[in-house]
Amino acid sequence: MAAARQMQMLVTRFERLSRRISLAGLTSNHKAVEAIAAGRVKVDGRVATTNFKVFQQAHVTLDGLTVPPPDPEPKLWAMFKPRKVICENVEREGMESLRSRMRRWGEKEMKRAGKAGGVGLEEENLQDKHWVIVTGLPYAFDGLVLLTNDGIFAETLASAESNVLSAFDCKVQGDPPVELLHKWRTGARAAGVNYGRVFCSVTKRTGATFRLRVRYVESPDRPVDMLLDSHRMRVQTVRRHSFGPYIVTDVPMDFVTRVPIHKSIRHLLPVADMRQALVPTHGSMLEAGNLRKPGLVNSVVPDPDEEPLQPPLT
Repeated sequence: MAAARQMQMLVTRFERLSRRISLAGLTSNHKAVEAIAAGRVKVDGRVATTNFKVFQQAHVTLDGLTVPPPDPEPKLWAMFKPRKVICENVEREGMESLRSRMRRWGEKEMKRAGKAGGVGLEEENLQDKHWVIVTGLPYAFDGLVLLTNDGIFAETLASAESNVLSAFDCKVQGDPPVELLHKWRTGARAAGVNYGRVFCSVTKRTGATFRLRVRYVESPDRPVDMLLDSHRMRVQTVRRHSFGPYIVTDVPMDFVTRVPIHKSIRHLLPVADMRQALVPTHGSMLEAGNLRKPGLVNSVVPDPDEEPLQPPLT
């Protein structure tokens, strides 16, 4: 007969199985759902048949590999994307992508540092991890790109409702109308799309070309080149200078770097599902100088391992 598990009432975090797997970087949320349906996911030694929510202390495995509980906050990374690089987390033959750059960086660093010195590099460069692009860039653009392990956090950051300002350095041909640039401060439109308030200034002039710093709330349906092209400013180069508090000049050119969650975007963090529940406990507790097994003491919930109370001697 198996020993009864010690239980304790705690406030713990609940997360759906597929999301817990994706937060650990093992695979995407969609593929995690497929893995659950195929019977490849176990919770506390039993095969999971549905994508239910599990508490933080549950032991979860995917194909025998332990899935750790999620961190208190999402992870965020920054990198510089050069031009002519696909902003995707897959590798394509004959084309360079973000993932292929990570792999090449990792191989180069591993060769330089050696086997012993290269321990942990896979975790840093994300070459074997699943991640989500927060701020993608077109093939011809370069500049700052943010990545995260949390798809919900990525969608929130990229949403126009979050009001996070992006700044682009654009090189355009032709003379930008100054009156139009000032008018954009109250609202800009292009191709029938409302861009909201756009703050644009001339940073440099060289012959027939101008360099502009364009700041506005970016979204996939409001690309900066469409705004400039629609007003007869021919775009030559575009670089994302910043996204919110993150600036491209603070990011190394040759690898991915972990960045902290800035205080200005902390209100956009996903709200964790925290609830009180009976969860299994491990180890021992120190009580009056002695070790005892963790368990329920003086609780209305019966503990199968607790000795029954004896009536007092009379």
